[in-house]
Amino acid sequence: MKKFAIAILPVAFAMAACNSPAEEAAEEQADVAEVTEEAAGEVLDEQAEAADAEADAMEAAGNEAGAAAMEEKAEAMEDKADEM
Repeated sequence: MKKFAIAILPVAFAMAACNSPAEEAAEEQADVAEVTEEAAGEVLDEQAEAADAEADAMEAAGNEAGAAAMEEKAEAMEDKADEM
């Protein structure tokens, strides 16, 4: 019995190491979702930087209220980007 167990062990390990096509597809889908979310976070971060630059321009033009609102929007976008 021990010889049979020793002989079947490499086969069992080989089968355990192989993913089924469904598992491979699920892993690929998870990878794509992760990359997509990271890219969305980067885009949102760039939009936040643009909003912050717009707030600076508004402040320089004397529009304090508009600048404050734009800065809040930029901060909210940065926070959301950081969560992604």
